[in-house]
Amino acid sequence: MTDDTNEVGRRGFLVRGAGAVTGGALLGTLAGPVPRAAAAPRRRPGEKVVFRDDFAAIAGWERRGVIMSRSLPWESSLLQDPCLVYGEGGGPLFKMWYGSLHAVGYATSDDGVHWTKAAEPVLTPTLPSESNALNQPSVVHRDGRWHMTYFGVAGDGNGQIHYATADDPAGPWEKHGVVLTSTMPWEDRWIYNSSLMYDATARLWKMWYTAGKIASAGGEPEYICYATAATPAGPWTKCPGNPVIRPMNDGGWVSLGVGGPNVRILRDGEYETRIVGWQADYPSRGGRLTSRDGVTWRLDRTALDLDLGVAGGPEDRMIYRQFVVEHEGREYLYYNVKNHLPEWTETIQLAVRSDRLQIIDPAKWCMTQDWQVPNGASFEVCDGYAVSLGNAPDGHGQTLQGNVRIDALDHTVSASVTPVSEGVPDRDNVLLARFTDRDSYYYAGIASWGNEYAIGLMADGVNTRLAGAGHASDVRPGEARRLRFALNGSRLDLYDGDRLVVSAVDPTLIPATGFVGLHTTTNTGRAKFANVSVTARVDRRT
Repeated sequence: MTDDTNEVGRRGFLVRGAGAVTGGALLGTLAGPVPRAAAAPRRRPGEKVVFRDDFAAIAGWERRGVIMSRSLPWESSLLQDPCLVYGEGGGPLFKMWYGSLHAVGYATSDDGVHWTKAAEPVLTPTLPSESNALNQPSVVHRDGRWHMTYFGVAGDGNGQIHYATADDPAGPWEKHGVVLTSTMPWEDRWIYNSSLMYDATARLWKMWYTAGKIASAGGEPEYICYATAATPAGPWTKCPGNPVIRPMNDGGWVSLGVGGPNVRILRDGEYETRIVGWQADYPSRGGRLTSRDGVTWRLDRTALDLDLGVAGGPEDRMIYRQFVVEHEGREYLYYNVKNHLPEWTETIQLAVRSDRLQIIDPAKWCMTQDWQVPNGASFEVCDGYAVSLGNAPDGHGQTLQGNVRIDALDHTVSASVTPVSEGVPDRDNVLLARFTDRDSYYYAGIASWGNEYAIGLMADGVNTRLAGAGHASDVRPGEARRLRFALNGSRLDLYDGDRLVVSAVDPTLIPATGFVGLHTTTNTGRAKFANVSVTARVDRRT
C-alpha cells in the first residue's frame, strides 16, 4: 500500500476525509528496521504443490477481432448473441442469425471470416408479447425445416421464449407465439437466452435457457434452466431440478449470475455448454462447462476460458454469449462484446482455438481492476512473465485473481516479483492469500505502505497494515525479489529468498478454503511476476 503522499491507494481506501487512517499515521506507529536474516521454512512432510504457473504458452482462444458491426439502417448499436448452423441445408457453409435489440438479422459466409448480411431483418416484432424487444435467436435445421426459438418482451415487461419456423434460413419465418414462460417467482417473469437442440438418440427436443434477473446489473440472467418437449412447439416440460446451473456467490468471475447457454453434444457423447458469468454488477466473461446428461453440470472458477481483452480494445468491457463451430479441424468461437466506445456498442467477434498462445491462463487467473466497471485486461504474458501493464483506471489496482481453489488454511504462495516502474509508489506489488472475495484477503509484498516489505489485511473492505519494515525507496526497478508468503494459522511470514523479512500475527481470516492472487496496487504500476507456486499443508483443512 502506498503511503500518504498518494491520495488513493489499494481500492481507494485511503481517500482523505473518508474516515480511513492515513498510511503516514500507520507508518509512524509500525515501521521498523528490516529483521535479521532467517532461514526460510522448506516444504514439510504432508505439504505438496497445489498450484503452479510459469506463464508458458498454453492452448487458448486466438482473438481475430471484429467480424460484424452495425452497418444497416435497421440495426441498433447492439449486435447480439450470434447463433450458427454449419454445413447444413445447402448454400453457404456458415449461416448466422443475430439479434439487434428489436429484430433478428441473418448473414452467411464460406470461410467464417468474411460475412454477407441480408439487407433486411428476418424477424421483427408483430406480436404483443414481443413489442418491447425481440432478439437472441437459436436455430436448428431438422428434416429440411428450420426451427428458431427467440426472446420477446411484452409491453408489461414479461420476457418469454417464442418459436418460429421456415423453409429457408433467410425466411420468411412463420411465428408460433410463446412456448415457454415464467411459472415460479424466482424466474422474475424473465425467461430468455434459449439454446435449442434436437437429440436424435433420445428423439426429444431439448432447451436450455436462463431465468431470473440480476436486478443491479440491468436484468442480466441469474440462472440456467432446462426443459424438454416432443415437438419444438411444445408443450415444454421444465426440469424439476431447475435451475440446473447457479451462480457461485464466491466473489469470483461467476459469483452473481450465470447465463448465455449454447449447448452442443461432442463426439464422445458429452454435452458442452458455453456460459457467461457475472462477477458483480459487471463485468461478464466467458466459460465452458461439460455434462454427461445435459442436466448435471459442474461449475467452478477454473471454467473461465475467455477473459476481457486488453484495455482500449474492442473487448474491454463485457464478454457476452458465445457459439462454437468446427471448421477445417479447428474450433471457431463467435461471440458479442461491449467495447470501449462512449456509446453502448456491441460487436460480434471471432476467436480461433490455438495450441500455443502467450496469454494469461483464464483457468488459473481472472483479470480484475478492483471494483471498477472494467476497462479491459491489465496483464499480458511476455517471455515467461505475467506483466502488469499500468493501464487501470485512476485509483484502482491491477489484479490477477486466482481461479484455482486452495483447500487448505495453511499454505505458502511464492513468486518472483520484479518492479519495472521508476516511481516509488508504482513499485508496490504484493501476493494475495486466503482470498475469499474482493473484500477479504491477506497480502504481503514490496514497496507497500511506504515500506520495503509489508503484510496487510483486507477484511470486509477495510484495509489495515499489520507489519512493515524498511523503506520503499530500497525497492529498485529491475531488481527481482523471490517472495514467499507463508500462512500458518494466525502467523503470517514474508520471506525474500531465504530471509524472513517481516512477520505478523492476526486471527481475522481463517477460511477452510480460499484463493491466491497477484496484485500491482497502483493503476499506473508496472511489474513482472514469474514462477508462481502454492504449497499447502493438505493434512490440515480447518
